[in-house]
Amino acid sequence: MNIEEYIAWYKQRYKHTSSAYAIAAFVLSDFVVIMLCIGAGFFLVNLVDRHYINFRSFIMYWVYLPLFLVVYSVFKLYPGFMQAASEQIKNFFLANAICFLGIAVSIAVETDGRSYVSMGFILAFLFSTIALPISRRLTVGLVLSKMRFWGLPAVIYGGNNEKTRQVVDSMTENRFYGYVPAVIISYDGSDWREYRGVPVLRDPQEDIRLYHELHIKMAVILSPSVSDGSYTPLIRKTLANVRYNIIIPDMSGINTLTMSPREIGGIIGFSTTHYLTRRANRMLKRMMDLFLLFLSAPLSIPLMLLIAAAVKFSSPGPVFFRHKRIGRNGKPLAVLKFRSMFPDAEEKLHTLLASNPAYREEWEKYQKLSDDPRITPVGRFLRKTSLDELPQLWNILKGEMSFIGPRPVTKEEMPKYGESFDYVFSVKPGLSGLWQVSGRSDVDYDERISLDSYYIQNWSIWMDVWLVARTVFVIFSGKGAR
Repeated sequence: MNIEEYIAWYKQRYKHTSSAYAIAAFVLSDFVVIMLCIGAGFFLVNLVDRHYINFRSFIMYWVYLPLFLVVYSVFKLYPGFMQAASEQIKNFFLANAICFLGIAVSIAVETDGRSYVSMGFILAFLFSTIALPISRRLTVGLVLSKMRFWGLPAVIYGGNNEKTRQVVDSMTENRFYGYVPAVIISYDGSDWREYRGVPVLRDPQEDIRLYHELHIKMAVILSPSVSDGSYTPLIRKTLANVRYNIIIPDMSGINTLTMSPREIGGIIGFSTTHYLTRRANRMLKRMMDLFLLFLSAPLSIPLMLLIAAAVKFSSPGPVFFRHKRIGRNGKPLAVLKFRSMFPDAEEKLHTLLASNPAYREEWEKYQKLSDDPRITPVGRFLRKTSLDELPQLWNILKGEMSFIGPRPVTKEEMPKYGESFDYVFSVKPGLSGLWQVSGRSDVDYDERISLDSYYIQNWSIWMDVWLVARTVFVIFSGKGAR
């Protein structure tokens, strides 16, 4: 496809290059959720005593909505494209703290006898911290992504290689990014015409027309594996003509959002920090674990008692099973689980693997079997819902594990991690983690190592909050469980 053919194709497919529609949709959905959170806060105060507050009066406080609009804009939540989920949660938390708590303080200071109105706004702040990030995801996933105006076009500069295809795949499949690949500018001269419906232009010299005539505002530039001297001029050209640029350097194995540019004598470098080596961060993560244990106790303790009874009376054998695993810094760890197998499980496994090559291949790849005959009927349900892992709350209480982290492995699995083992297990193992919510047992070891490494490189308390929420969703969906 030449440039003239592409421009005609583009004009039929893309009718706008502005984020105004997305911003308007987000403002509307945010305003609705903010008012619902205020209503929920007023409702709870009203439950305590009807004389404290008039529940229906929450609608009067719509006049504060412009304040939210301004503060959200300052925290770059409009339109919020290309923000990581953990970053979005952090921005909503900080913006809501300023708005809701500021309103609560002003009401308490300036008026008499209205302290319970302030309490309603404090409760609204707590609700909004969870409700607004969820509403954003739902707004995009259920509504906006199905509309033609959603997704602003972006130009991808890259060669005919896996790295370029991975970027196109991610932007195409993850509609939350807000940008979609509209064209690939190939700089390696390869004979390819399109990828996943995205046209390929093989003349980088004509790309200037994409910005001046089509008004495309986003460019993603992938560095070539071997530079021919055109890479630097290409970046200078896009910086001069495109509003937003994402430059992806060739840094294999490094996939961190927390990098910061540094200059050393005119040379640009990138700094990164292993945040979980800091004592303050480990203490913060430990405090979150204890808080989640306390919060979940009213539900988890009765549930574990019921499960224990079901395991005890459904098949012979003990209720709990201690599985020998490897934890932080390669130290042995006894992981506590509800027994989900028959007592002679090990003997059955050896017989099964020796007689069935398909089972042996699956076991070697995942260390699990999709149709495992050793599992009891109750155990099958527990594994499907991951409820067999609940006793590991005891491991978390003892400080041996965390709610979020890389999954503890067996001694036999250690060689599969290769040189990455020391890095992945430089932190406490977790009850859940990034690879579990990204496919659980359906994820192979290479991807599992990559996801665990990504988690460590980009750790923040906000990422842990996001992963806890994702874990709840994955458990109820049963995706990838074995």
